[in-house]
Amino acid sequence: MSKNVHEWNVICVKRFDYPRPKPVEFQVFSKTQLGAAMKASNKLKNLEPGLMISSIYRLCPDRHKLRS
Repeated sequence: MSKNVHEWNVICVKRFDYPRPKPVEFQVFSKTQLGAAMKASNKLKNLEPGLMISSIYRLCPDRHKLRS
């Protein structure tokens, strides 16, 4: 991966009211958060109808180094 491509974590839910159902979580690779949102929305079309993006955040690039 290039240095300017980041890994983004995407959390999706079926509805936002209480009680909130179990979220679906997956990762996408993109340079920007907007690009990550577009890739996530394309991936949601194949997963399950009715899912909405709840949050998108960038994962720490050094998280594998911190574990060991």
